Amino acid sequence: MKQTLHKLVTAMLVCWATVSVQAQTYNGMHKPDSVHKHEALAYADYGYNIVCGNFGGLAGSYKWHITDRWHIGADGQIQFGKKLYSIDVQGGYRLPIVKWLDAYFDAKLMYNNYHRWHTNELSANLSLTLETPYFNVRIGESLITYHVLDFRYNEPLTLTFGLGVCIRPRWNSWNIGLFARNYDDFYYENWNINWGLNFYANLIKDMQLFGELNIRPAGSISQLASKYELSLKMGVKYVW
Repeated sequence: MKQTLHKLVTAMLVCWATVSVQAQTYNGMHKPDSVHKHEALAYADYGYNIVCGNFGGLAGSYKWHITDRWHIGADGQIQFGKKLYSIDVQGGYRLPIVKWLDAYFDAKLMYNNYHRWHTNELSANLSLTLETPYFNVRIGESLITYHVLDFRYNEPLTLTFGLGVCIRPRWNSWNIGLFARNYDDFYYENWNINWGLNFYANLIKDMQLFGELNIRPAGSISQLASKYELSLKMGVKYVW
């Protein structure tokens, strides 16, 4: 009986330790867990846009943590309803400030092809993000150039800003959060704020389920701005 009880307690401690390690696997925006150097994610999204109606797409991303400070990566997507194709390359540096605060300096170069409107878009973005276990704030600038047939247009510098808050510390095995921002994975906009709800939950060791509900209004910062787009993302992240 004593031996059985000892084995049971030992097994429970092993399970607890395993769950604890899983909870530490996903920690913050870029921060590696000192074990896994590579991240890959894939997601599908579906939504409604007042311009093109219903749309859906697939996206994928890869990130390599060269060290616990430096990372590089690339992303791509295809949107079937919008007839939009996107690809980007990016890199960044993490600066630990105190135990509960990290700063991220990120650079991103992105290309979008709006096939339906024969338009090409090239965007370059530099951003600074401050992140705590419960809260993050991001600010930066984007330079956006459009090519439509033989016409070229450069937008004025576009301010990048975002806020996020979650109900549990980021190292937990599941979380729910709220956000407001003027950008998404494959676009930057000036004063057109998206807001919504996101979540993540560890499925098995090294794999995570995540999702996001994104409400994208039309117009500038105004409670009277009409709804422009509503979308839902669902996907998985894998680290190794």
